[in-house]
Amino acid sequence: MSSSSSRERPESGHALPNRQVERHDEAVREIFDDWARSGQADGMERRHKRLAARMLERIEIPLDARLLDIGCGYGWIAKMLSNRVPDGAIVGIDPSHEMIWKARDACDGLASTLFAPGSAEEIPWAEDYFTHILSIESAYYWTDVPSALREIYRVAAYGGSVHILINYYEGNPYSEGWDREMGVPLTRLSADEWVELFSKASFEDVGAEKIPDDSPIPDGKPSDELERRVGLQRIGALHVSGRKPSLPATAPLRPPTAPDPFRILR
Repeated sequence: MSSSSSRERPESGHALPNRQVERHDEAVREIFDDWARSGQADGMERRHKRLAARMLERIEIPLDARLLDIGCGYGWIAKMLSNRVPDGAIVGIDPSHEMIWKARDACDGLASTLFAPGSAEEIPWAEDYFTHILSIESAYYWTDVPSALREIYRVAAYGGSVHILINYYEGNPYSEGWDREMGVPLTRLSADEWVELFSKASFEDVGAEKIPDDSPIPDGKPSDELERRVGLQRIGALHVSGRKPSLPATAPLRPPTAPDPFRILR
């Protein structure tokens, strides 16, 4: 089967027919549309904000950074970072149209923010643009990780960095079973597998580290849920990062792809 008619799931090594890929994508979109409508998504910021902040402490973000948030939900990362990039821009994409509407409402009035439907495998943006690309607790929903990383590489600026943060990874026993609970297949890879895929996608300075989570745990949780939450926070989330190579000093200068970030959306 040709690559034009299939995507490959890295955890299995087997090609998936297009219709199977479409069903998976539709199922994920429906789940998060429901979360947005029911209010369940409102807990995402509370649950992940402290952990995301610990990752962002490790990243140098200049005032004119151009950031892409993949799986942006209702825009809570944009709200966190908007004051840090007064001369830059933040773009969020999410396969859930309901989430995009919520993000636009939640971030109404924030300068230089834009939200659009999109997935990691098909980013609606031109190449060589974003100086920082983030994905917080969403990479395991990607249908085709190698394809997603190639697409992320395409839209990253030369010298730009990519950062994913996930609790669902091989080697973390406390996140086992999330796929059954969600009712959709999820991509579960080890740190070494993520590093290998980043490297195959031509990223440099690839690395992985675990970041423990010191978020407060609300009272009243059942004992089994509390045990899992404590374990998740103790073992830490996996932070995988890489950098698109810079242009060689001898390379001819090229005009910027888009001086105005909001004229580039296709």
